[in-house]
This record gives sequence, structure tokens and C-alpha cells, in this order.
Amino acid sequence: MKILIKYRAVIALILCTSLLSGCWDREEINDIAFVIGIAVDKEGDNYRASQQIALPGQSGSAGSEGGGGGTSGNKSWFLLSNTAPTLRETTLVGQKSLSRKIYYAHRRTILIGEELAREGVASMLDLLTRYPLNRLSALPVVTRGEAYKVIDTDAPIEKFPSEMVRELCFLHMRKPRSLKTFVDSILSEGIDPFLPIASVSDSVPKDWKDSKTNIKLDGLAIFKKDKLVGMMDKDPADALILAMGEANAPEVMIKAPRGKGDIFIKLNENNASLHPHIENGKVRIDIELYAKGVVVDNESNYGDLREEEIVRINDDIRQKIKADIEEGVHLIQKKFKADILGMGRSIHQQLPKEWKKIKDRWDVLYPDVKVEIVPHVLIENVGVFNKPIGVVEEDIVHD
Repeated sequence: MKILIKYRAVIALILCTSLLSGCWDREEINDIAFVIGIAVDKEGDNYRASQQIALPGQSGSAGSEGGGGGTSGNKSWFLLSNTAPTLRETTLVGQKSLSRKIYYAHRRTILIGEELAREGVASMLDLLTRYPLNRLSALPVVTRGEAYKVIDTDAPIEKFPSEMVRELCFLHMRKPRSLKTFVDSILSEGIDPFLPIASVSDSVPKDWKDSKTNIKLDGLAIFKKDKLVGMMDKDPADALILAMGEANAPEVMIKAPRGKGDIFIKLNENNASLHPHIENGKVRIDIELYAKGVVVDNESNYGDLREEEIVRINDDIRQKIKADIEEGVHLIQKKFKADILGMGRSIHQQLPKEWKKIKDRWDVLYPDVKVEIVPHVLIENVGVFNKPIGVVEEDIVHD
């Protein structure tokens, strides 16, 4: 009887193996071209897609042999660029000249050329979001001029220029705009999209030996729905990022309250909230900013930075932040007429009944909305030394 039970158990196990799928759909790594980043431009009526493809054999550290037989100094990526009437066709055309299957699941950066962004990115976004292998966590970035020039820079500090763009985004904002967030802003009420701007720069002056191209973030690209309407320079853009509570440890420079020189304060913590008010049909938005900072550099001859003087510096940094944010708000309201701070969304969320009354007129009302900036800033630390170093006692200016 026991032998019969054992036979039955063995037969059952054998039958179970017939249900296993095995590796019928496997793909070997040697047969796949991993796309790390992509740059998309518009050339006349055609799209140009430039795909940055990783070369595992050249992925060793700089100056050494990469795994798989790479040679010293070779790039760890290959750029495949071609044109077609539609963005999807660029992949089909590119695949004909590539011996490995193009694979997009590892693409983490999408560079969008300025001309394409101005024409509108809706059709491009459909392709990038519909197919499951496309990452919604990828970071879209607008470039000044052609995107392919940015993705083809030297960017020697990272293995891939597209990855350098990604790292810069995370240094600039705590939560950079992902593809998902960007699409959500296009489809949502009461908020307009924005993206960081990337451009090519030089690591050293061009006439120096071994000059290389590099990448920098220098502003915000402002959208109305899916179309770029303007580019904001870095200083007012940084102020608006701070107004969103998204700035990643920014530094603020203020003039010394007395004497000569500048003082730099690093805001290690910052958060912001929007509070809408509607009275007699008039809309007012209060932006409350909370920040804590430390003095990282005192290049002035001002004081011992004790209690009374720190209070004075606190007042000055509040006024500086208030003025910077007001400048940025003025630009998005009057020049770009785009609600990237989500003032309309704050009304939608906090005053839904009022939003129903004004949402159809929001584009008309928005440029004239009164915005009040209320900064709360606390300096927690002035560093190791109170007095400015290198300034003799008789030259120090006190309150």
C-alpha cells in the first residue's frame, strides 16, 4: 500500500512539471541593445530620435579596461540617430541598422528639443506612456536648441550624458518632474506643466588645453498644456522651485545689513503651502514658506553674528526670498500666463465649490490673482566662528 502511494506521488509530481512554462520567451543579454536615454528633435516635418545605447564592454572606470574587453578611453555608449515622419518610425528605422533588439525598459532620461517642445509634445507622449516597457519614472527635460547636441556631450564625470542630466535633476529638486507627473499636469485642472532646461556648457574656457563639453541645468521650461510657451532664466526659476517647497538645499546670498560684503545662507530644510482665499469674487493666494538655514560663508565685515545681529540677518533673508519669489510669480502670471505653482489646483482642492464657479474663467482670472508671499526663515547656526575671518576688530561693523 505504501509503495502504491509513493508511485502516485511521483506520477503527480511528473504531471505537475507539464504545467511549467519554462524559458520559452527568454532573451539573451548579448541580443539586447539597452537604451539609457533618448533625445528627440523636430527637423522640418520629421522627428529625429537619438538613442544613447549602453556598451557593456566599455563600461569600466575611466582610464581602465571595461568589463568584457573594453579599451582605455573608449566611450561606454553608442549614439544611434535617425529621422522619420513619426517618432515610432524612428525606432523601426533604427532597428534595421542595429544587430541587437532595441530595449527601452532602462531608459531613464528623455531630452526634448526646444523646437519640438514649442510645436507640442502630445503625440510623442502617447508613444512614451502607452507601452508598458516605457518607464513612467523617466525624467523629461527640455534642451536649449537641439536635444541631440546635449546627449552627445563629453560629460566625463558620468558614464552616460543622459545619466548626468538625471543626477543634475535630483540635485536641483527633491522630486524632479517624472514623465508621469508631467502628463498628470497636462491633463489636470488648475495647473500647468514645467520641466527643467538642460544646455551644453564648457568645462573650462575653450582655448584651454583638453577643453571638454559639459551639461548644466539653467532654468525652467514653461508649458501651457503640451506646448512650450517660454523659458525662464535660472535665478527666478530657482525662486519658484523654493516657493513649491521642492528646492534641494538652496543657498541664498544677501547683502550684509551693515558694512560691506555678502553673506551666504544655506537652507537645509524648506517646505511651502498654498492657501487660497476668495472674497467678493476676487482671488488671493497666500504662499507660506518655512525654512531653516545655516550661514556657510560670511564675506563681509559685519558683526559678531550674535543674537541681535542674527535677528537682523533673519529679517533680511526673509525680504530677499520674498522679493525673489515675487519676481518669479510676476513672470509666470504676466509674461507666460502659466500656472506652474498650481494655484488653481489649490482652489480646486481646498475650495471645490468656488472652483466650479471660476474654473471656466481661470485662464482669464489667473494673471490678476493677488499673490502674497509669507516666508518664515530661521537661521539655526552661524558656523564655527562668529567674527568674519581676516577682518581686524576695529574694521568690524556692529549694530
